[in-house]
Amino acid sequence: MTTFAGVRFKYASHVVLGMCAATFAVLLYSVRNLDFYYDEWDFVDKAQRWRFNDYFVPHQEHWSTVPMVIYRIILGVNGMHSYLPFSATLLLLHSANAFLLFLLVRRRCGDALGIASAGILLVLGRGSDDFIWAFQIGFSSSVFFGLLALLFLDAGTSARASTDTDTGAATSTGTDTAGDDADPGAATAATAGTSRHSLAAGSAALVLSLASSGEGLFFVAAAAVLLLLRAPGPTWSRTPARFRTAAATLAAPVLAYAIWYPLYGAQHAEIARSPLTLHAAGGLLTFVPTGIGAGVVGLVGKDWHQAWIGFVVFVAVFAYVARRGRESALPIALGVGVLAQFSATGLVRAQYGLQIAGASRYVYIAAVFTLPILAEALRDVAWQPRRQAAVATIAAVCCFFGARELDDAVNQRTHLFEQQKVMLQTVWFHRDDPRLDPEAVIDPQDAPTLTVRLYIQTRRELGSPLPDIDEKTLSTLDAAAVARAQGNVLRSQP
Repeated sequence: MTTFAGVRFKYASHVVLGMCAATFAVLLYSVRNLDFYYDEWDFVDKAQRWRFNDYFVPHQEHWSTVPMVIYRIILGVNGMHSYLPFSATLLLLHSANAFLLFLLVRRRCGDALGIASAGILLVLGRGSDDFIWAFQIGFSSSVFFGLLALLFLDAGTSARASTDTDTGAATSTGTDTAGDDADPGAATAATAGTSRHSLAAGSAALVLSLASSGEGLFFVAAAAVLLLLRAPGPTWSRTPARFRTAAATLAAPVLAYAIWYPLYGAQHAEIARSPLTLHAAGGLLTFVPTGIGAGVVGLVGKDWHQAWIGFVVFVAVFAYVARRGRESALPIALGVGVLAQFSATGLVRAQYGLQIAGASRYVYIAAVFTLPILAEALRDVAWQPRRQAAVATIAAVCCFFGARELDDAVNQRTHLFEQQKVMLQTVWFHRDDPRLDPEAVIDPQDAPTLTVRLYIQTRRELGSPLPDIDEKTLSTLDAAAVARAQGNVLRSQP
């Protein structure tokens, strides 16, 4: 009997690539009016003056070398003349994440569930911050390199386990292959070489995931569990070999973080409270279930207020999947990853309220971890018309509500930037006004680090998509936004 896991479509990869390309094009057009926002201005204002050491200084506790390099390159080529190159880079990462998720899911659960998972992620409205606000290039890069690492490690550990099992079987049975045309020793060596290359590539990808944002830590946790559960080697040497493989593969990312954190992370981190307290640990009792639950219900467009439903679903599905033990090593590893995500995040963020657990930037990461787990629960379902229709309906509902939330999120962002652009145009209009306070913050609510001096200096260096305006044009702009900007930056006396 054919199950979902056994379903293969001839052009499945092409279909997903088409979905990714279409989503990229539609979203790039939809976000064409967005601009730099909030602490993104920190990167824009300082990028031209970054030196080597600056690329390792954390931003909001996150190791951010990869996004800093990306911003420096785009600003060097494009300046601030257009925000589209930043949006395009983020959307490329998002599209790549969806395709990598498809590859990860299809390997165990078949093409149909892989396509469904990719489609849901592509239009995940509740997680849209990570693919419509370009500053989330850091989080999306961590996801990209994290998924890439898991794909490599899943392939590498599977190949090594298969090779070692075949070798052990041949040894124990004393099989004589002298008369065979194929050389099993050569095949085993080739497979072992592929395994080593896959594990090395996975290790390198984990380093880049860590260097993109703190979310990389959770992919390292998932990778560690995957490596430990996938027991390579013949039965008699299984435990030592398992730990040797894990240690060798994780050495580079662990060493990289162990060097970075004391030199840069600990000295420059802006942690609002110590995570090493009983009070911080106690907050996890509600923060972790809320975060995981918000990630699950976010798939159908619901917010963190319904998180308890999502958490119950997650616990039930994870328990069902985990019963298979090592056979389900990958989904178990992903479950540990999402638990690590909200445990670590809660230690330093739970003080701001449970709504933070359901923040859009965390829902996206949680969805990446949980979608393969949900797919795993359906892999052995019979490939029959009624069940096909049921799964297709669930996926369609998720995509519909996700797309609706995504449309709302884009519209809200667009309106916000319409106001911000008016405020920036107002400041630029008054740039030679003696009443202008150079140290005033232009928009304390949505750009708390952007002072008049920094904006004028950066615009002169990097340009702007906003045109110069005269007094007549100023009078046609949103009067409330103009008055707000003038009230923030103009002194009553010059």
